[in-house]
Amino acid sequence: MNHPLLRSQPYMNRHPLLNLQLQLDINMITRDIELKQALESTTAKAIALLDKNIQDDSLYLLFEWDSTKAQLSIVVTDDTKSQDSPLLACDAFTLSNEEMNVAIRTKELEEKIYFWLHDYLTTAKDFFRYSLVAIFHASNRANTRLL
Repeated sequence: MNHPLLRSQPYMNRHPLLNLQLQLDINMITRDIELKQALESTTAKAIALLDKNIQDDSLYLLFEWDSTKAQLSIVVTDDTKSQDSPLLACDAFTLSNEEMNVAIRTKELEEKIYFWLHDYLTTAKDFFRYSLVAIFHASNRANTRLL
């Protein structure tokens, strides 16, 4: 590894738990960067498909996080959140079994996804061409949060 903290081998050898923790932290940072990039890429794709998904009664761009499947879906829906557009905007991504085990055990990933979506949408100029409200949920459609 090229990270300056990991070059200190004598120190690392004296502290194997520190070595393990640093390696885990770097792996999690790498995973987070990859997830954030996948999320942004898929959200951009979903926004590009909005013109095909919007109907007269469309109000929300809904991001649904299913922690049991570790899956994010993006749909356009109406004010009651019961009439989705005929086309699914995107199945954003599904995590691997290993990542899913981590995601299910922690609520941290849910909060990261919410933050990354919020952060991305604040600068997604193509999204602002539409009169949709971006919302997120991780439980059921009655418990959504504004993005």
